[in-house]
Amino acid sequence: MKAHKLEVTIPEDHQVEIRVPEDFPAGPAEVIVLAGRSEQTETDEAQQQMRALQELKAIQWTPEEERILDEFEEFRRQHPIDFSSLTDEER
Repeated sequence: MKAHKLEVTIPEDHQVEIRVPEDFPAGPAEVIVLAGRSEQTETDEAQQQMRALQELKAIQWTPEEERILDEFEEFRRQHPIDFSSLTDEER
């Protein structure tokens, strides 16, 4: 698989023409257009995350849940997992 990244500005007429390098293979291809994130989108997401965090803090945990949460860091220390050695297919 070959990829080519190109940054463009979407014009008012919403039409974009792309040209790929000469060594790019001819034949079927897939084009994906990703729009940049707006500051408003980032602000909205941050507010959603803050609300979610507040909801989590308000939860009344059962004694068993409290014990599991308390022991989780110790479990992670005793059983470290290193995902850096995995290939993309294994992740």
